[in-house]
Amino acid sequence: MTAGEAFERIASGEFLPSYSSYGCTREVFGLKHRPETDSFVGQIRKIRKADLPEVGVPGRDSKKLELELDEGVIEKNFFVYYRKNSLLILHRNDDGNTGAHLAQLLSSSAGVLFFSSPIIQADQVERLLNNKLTIKKFSVKIPRPTNPSLYPQDSISAKTIELLNQSGADSLDITFTIDQKIETSAGKLSSSLQSAIGQLLSMGATKAKLDTDENGKILPIDLIANRIYSIQHTNTNSYFPPSESMYKLADKAKNEQREPLDDYFGKTARIV
Repeated sequence: MTAGEAFERIASGEFLPSYSSYGCTREVFGLKHRPETDSFVGQIRKIRKADLPEVGVPGRDSKKLELELDEGVIEKNFFVYYRKNSLLILHRNDDGNTGAHLAQLLSSSAGVLFFSSPIIQADQVERLLNNKLTIKKFSVKIPRPTNPSLYPQDSISAKTIELLNQSGADSLDITFTIDQKIETSAGKLSSSLQSAIGQLLSMGATKAKLDTDENGKILPIDLIANRIYSIQHTNTNSYFPPSESMYKLADKAKNEQREPLDDYFGKTARIV
């Protein structure tokens, strides 16, 4: 099943638009299809009822935020998903959600595993996929997935989940490195690890850093920070501009980043 088909079934009411984990509920809200661009627009909202903030004024004691029984504090991210190239543009709100959260929501709704991976500079992707990088160090941090049963049992993802479950940990933070002082050292990390990096990223990695050897010079690559992004500006008299304004900003961001996106996906043939 494609993500577009999952969005269609959520919009029609066939699939549930929400799931709950780690004390909060996440939902797709205001989802609709735009035929002119063959894209889906909406919000992914995080609704939490625990650890609520307090309110007050200077010089006085604070008081708890009073909510109705069915209410919670909402943090939201606007998004546009384009069917072509399965491209997701997500408005950044660090208190809200990530692309991995949206993928988890689709996985929970459809019962099919969905991934969300950052789009990084095309030259780095191509060299990584073709094992052209001499990697000396790789660090990655992965939170415990909320839908472990959906991962293929013979994958590096399943083995990572098994290690997390056996340890009782909430996240895995691990570093692979080369020690040049050891005579038996291979001198670089293996091609099999390079092939697994994409799978680890798709598990919602919050950190993924490489140290590469470029003719004797060590160059760091941050696969999370180096994702393609665009900064947009707008005037508003509210906390967020109207939804349609946010979707237009996403369209504008896509157009402004057309060249690196074409380099990544390829105009005639895809890199990935």
